[in-house]
Amino acid sequence: MEKDEFDKSLRNVYDVHNDAAMEVIPFSEMLKNEPDKAINLISKKYKELLDQAYTDKKGNNNRSYIEAIAGGPCETIPWAVYNAVGEVYPNFSREQKDKTISQILSILDRRNYVEVNCTHTPGIREPLLLSDICVARPLYWPGLDDEEKLFKNTKNFEEIENLFDEKGNFRKDKVNSDFLVAYGILRSDGSNFGKELIDYLNIKNSNFLERTIKGITALRFFNAKNNEDLVKRKERLEELLPESTHEMIQEFMLEKDWVDYTKFERN
Repeated sequence: MEKDEFDKSLRNVYDVHNDAAMEVIPFSEMLKNEPDKAINLISKKYKELLDQAYTDKKGNNNRSYIEAIAGGPCETIPWAVYNAVGEVYPNFSREQKDKTISQILSILDRRNYVEVNCTHTPGIREPLLLSDICVARPLYWPGLDDEEKLFKNTKNFEEIENLFDEKGNFRKDKVNSDFLVAYGILRSDGSNFGKELIDYLNIKNSNFLERTIKGITALRFFNAKNNEDLVKRKERLEELLPESTHEMIQEFMLEKDWVDYTKFERN
């Protein structure tokens, strides 16, 4: 295949996925207005949009074949679905959150965990959604390697501030996962700008900051074995995160408002 033909083919693939991803907008509205109904349709909507993207003009569905040779779907549609859910997830009751996690795990558990960590969870923006998924399935945590490498050589906080819009939200064209990037910056072994990020978010977007610390706390403490283990984990987390977060860590640790992973254990 000539380079021009290859480039055109590649553009067509992305265009098809982007067009299908736009179909998530009505579903996003349903999640806001009829959450109980929409939650039960998450897995179905995911499958419908991918089938749409992988069906050609003649009606031939090549999804299984393409996903098999590519190691999974293009991330555009999975991320669109997960992030539509993530926009409303913090407002859900615990029962609604549990049903949501069940729906998403019904998608992820059918995939290879390497695919999940490369194509699915790295693009989930909402801290509470990603942390609950990874509490229920620690294997699906994508890690912070990319984020830590990204900020190791950052010279000043202005470079980080440029990642945000005027409302203190990460720009979607610059950041895949708000949670992973924020976590990577906050950790002392990930960057030197954790305190400055705290100061910035306290002014611009304190709600996101709280959800981020809450998600981090869930990941750190959900499976603590005993009080001694709990203390060790708390001490380590306080070493990693700025001192101004320690009060929140204590509050969220005692609150324990994260998914009960025992409800989702595989038989």
